Amino acid sequence: MTRIILTRHGQTLWNIEGRVQGSLDSPLTEKGILQARSLAIRLRGEEIKHIYSSDSLRAINTAEEIRRELGLGKLSSSPALREFSFGEWEGCVWQELRETYPDIFKQWDSEPHLVTTPGGENMTLVQKRAWNFLQQIVQIHKGETVCLVTHGLTLKLLVTKALGFEVHEWAKTPWQHNTALNILEVEGEKWIPCILGDCQHLDGME
Repeated sequence: MTRIILTRHGQTLWNIEGRVQGSLDSPLTEKGILQARSLAIRLRGEEIKHIYSSDSLRAINTAEEIRRELGLGKLSSSPALREFSFGEWEGCVWQELRETYPDIFKQWDSEPHLVTTPGGENMTLVQKRAWNFLQQIVQIHKGETVCLVTHGLTLKLLVTKALGFEVHEWAKTPWQHNTALNILEVEGEKWIPCILGDCQHLDGME
């Protein structure tokens, strides 16, 4: 049986500031680093053999904390695991964008899967690129346990697909907070959820 562990990077500066990150980057905060270390400790007994990350630094730095704690070999990164690209919105404050683009956000709040951000992506494109990469990982590492570090929206779309939901049903799966843990077992075409969106390792962390 192949086991896939999916998680999100730790808290970043722009998470705190309410800015759109997407394909741009901002550094992990001190709390974000501690979140990553706490997750790494939680993963000690999972027998992870390989670790992959988005090529964004916030994901790489989170994955490095896990890699070091578990004594794994080289970390591999891929642009396929990047966050949803928000194009022209990246670096802007979410609340200010809501005031500037009320019509787009009206649709985003009700049917986000139909929105292509200005100069950016849409949910279908993001899910397709990330899912295709994940399928390759499953084939390459059959019978092993693999950890992948990605981003909030990309991660949620991967979990949505793994559970058999369509893109427009994405709200049926849990939101993925920083370093949320998802563990799924893969048997052929069947994905069996064991843990979804869990943050127990952050209990007591302010």
